[in-house]
Amino acid sequence: MRNRPLNLSADLLTELPTTTPIPAVVQNWLTHKYLLFTGEDRFEQFGRQAKITGKILNRQPVQQHHWQFDETNALYPDYHFLTQAMLATPTYLRLADPLYVRVKHNDPINQPSIHQLEDPHRWHHRLAAWQLALVDLPVGPLHVAFSRFTLDRLHRYLYQALATSSETTVADSPALMDQLHDYLQLVDPDTLRELPHNSRQILRAIRRQPRVPQFQINVLVRLRQLNRVIRHRGRGITRLAYNWWFTKLPIKPRTILYESFLGRNFSDSPKAIYNYLERNYPGRFHHVWVMNPGVSETPAGRPNTKVIKRFGWRYMYYLATAKFQVINMRQPKWFIKRPGTKFLATWHGTPLKHLVFDMDNIASANPLYKSIFYQQSRQWDYLVTANQFSVDVFEHAFMYPTDQMLPSGYPRNDILSAPDKDEQAQQIKRKLGIPLNKKIILYAPTWRDDDYYGVGDYKFTLKLDIDRLKRELGDEYVLVLRTHYFITEHLDTTGFGDFVYNESSYDDISELYLIADVLITDYSSVFFDYAILKRPILYFVYDYEKYGSVLRGFYLNMETDLPGPLLKTNDDVLAALHDLPAVTQQYAAAYQRFSQRFNAWEDGHASQRVVDTFFADELHH
Repeated sequence: MRNRPLNLSADLLTELPTTTPIPAVVQNWLTHKYLLFTGEDRFEQFGRQAKITGKILNRQPVQQHHWQFDETNALYPDYHFLTQAMLATPTYLRLADPLYVRVKHNDPINQPSIHQLEDPHRWHHRLAAWQLALVDLPVGPLHVAFSRFTLDRLHRYLYQALATSSETTVADSPALMDQLHDYLQLVDPDTLRELPHNSRQILRAIRRQPRVPQFQINVLVRLRQLNRVIRHRGRGITRLAYNWWFTKLPIKPRTILYESFLGRNFSDSPKAIYNYLERNYPGRFHHVWVMNPGVSETPAGRPNTKVIKRFGWRYMYYLATAKFQVINMRQPKWFIKRPGTKFLATWHGTPLKHLVFDMDNIASANPLYKSIFYQQSRQWDYLVTANQFSVDVFEHAFMYPTDQMLPSGYPRNDILSAPDKDEQAQQIKRKLGIPLNKKIILYAPTWRDDDYYGVGDYKFTLKLDIDRLKRELGDEYVLVLRTHYFITEHLDTTGFGDFVYNESSYDDISELYLIADVLITDYSSVFFDYAILKRPILYFVYDYEKYGSVLRGFYLNMETDLPGPLLKTNDDVLAALHDLPAVTQQYAAAYQRFSQRFNAWEDGHASQRVVDTFFADELHH
């Protein structure tokens, strides 16, 4: 393979197999932006060549050799075509300029690509395509390369299917095992020796006789998993225990597993549900809270309550055996929903930005994100909703059935309508050391996706002029900051004395709402909950024009739907803070419409409604 300078900024790489010298006009067009694969070493990177996408072929050799796609194979019609082309083609040219664009699918549920389709016969199609290609390949370098390529796919993916509980029947299919046996007769036998020991043993056994007992395959698959754990110095051993052992243990009937924000907090609706059960049904349940090390406030030491580490041994045990799970984000994608258990998804807010199936059909960090979310949400028995707007959005954004949604309001917001909320606010102020005679401005900005220097290295500069706020309002107000946890440690507020309280790490944001006299935010959904208090909300959107494309991905119209003004400069913010009564009067009608639309269910009794429904069988026993 000869390397030429490659334009790495190109959007799409294409390849040109050719049987004739490259014409001068093409050479000039290339301007040295290509890779040239020649001779037998062109098979060293066989994976790049084993796909039809990105290839342009001269028509003459295609017609001369009668190369055709396998029209009987809907999923893998091109392997035979490509291997025959490779057999007759001594040179491959990989271009760096896009010649055509292929649409990338990012919705495997509603708009799946061919390779995203759920097809129980996928392995039949794949093996049939490989067999057809191998039969017509003479012994030689290409036969070896294709054998090595296909065996690697078997090693990587077939055993993954065999190892998952939902697909163990794949080895029980006589037709598939017969087909696998026939395929293994065609591969180069020396390439089998290159496989890891366990895969080599399984495939050699199937090569000898197709009807290998299921237990033998299961044992070898388990050994493969165990070897992976050993190679990674024990990482993943608790997961194996979950799959192999804990999920076989009896269900613990009155045990509840709680998790809030992946174990980062003792907060949100899981906390509110826990507190309600402890007040109204003391001793009735055994409570297990998932907490990361270093969480400042935990329920450790409270009656009938355990605190466990996420992904630790006890976590895996209770995740497998607790009858009830109460979680405000998503469960692990490998979570097994056992018969007799109940899962409550409390979620974590009224949707502002487009979610899951409402997101644009573009490539994301994980192209299977939507598929994974769909499978996870099918394990939820109930989904808590805060308002009819959320019900309508979740129905299409999550593709979740409305009859499994609880029209309850968010339990976490009960504190905002509590009869003693003023007394609670005073207690929270004392706990934080905030003078009782000072009013509070809560500033909760969104973390921008472009606020970082590199992986794990985040930047954030407050655009709010804190110096000026202190000069003009310091006698009457203090400022409480609540920023994204990514940049909490990057904020330096030491120069502002007792005017600024950085509570970005405070567990329960609902308690910060309760003490705040005015909220300043931007594109964060915090204002939905804060509006329950009917206190002023200001939107400091200094980069409003820049985020125009982002705003098109919102469910709300920021210009018409909000209960407060859009402020683009610090002058605007200060003017509004100096005359809050005028702002309140100006937006009174908009605030009322907003409250009716989003907070009609928030009456302080959401926890009761959720508990009465989700735990009904247990409470009426």
